Amino acid sequence: MSSFRTWTVAAVAVLSLVGSGTVSSEAVTAASCRGNACDGKNPHTTGCDQGARDLLPPIRGEGGPDLRLRVSSRCSAAWVLFDRGDDAWEGWIQIRGGDSYPVHASPSRPAYSLMVGTSHAYRACKKNVTDKGHVCGVWH
Repeated sequence: MSSFRTWTVAAVAVLSLVGSGTVSSEAVTAASCRGNACDGKNPHTTGCDQGARDLLPPIRGEGGPDLRLRVSSRCSAAWVLFDRGDDAWEGWIQIRGGDSYPVHASPSRPAYSLMVGTSHAYRACKKNVTDKGHVCGVWH
């Protein structure tokens, strides 16, 4: 009878934590892609943006907003992000010898590209749409 009581108390405790919101949705929700299966997918709708980090340094170039290269170890995927900036700036994440996924800066909100799996060789690039000058970071 004591093992039944122990299991009942444990079940009630777990249900109370889930119901109270103490257990984070990140812990409960799994990402919907991993690695190359993330190519061309949205980092937010897949859950890959949860817990992602910046690879430093950001791409600065000759003015304009910083372009950050974000990486998710949870999804083994990467993408680029402009926090905010005027729309004269375009960024992209590029797969060596493959696809590129662009993003245009927005003055009103953060803007991010689609993702690439980190098993690819990839890098972040940024350009001023007006004068076409561009700069790229190192290959990862």
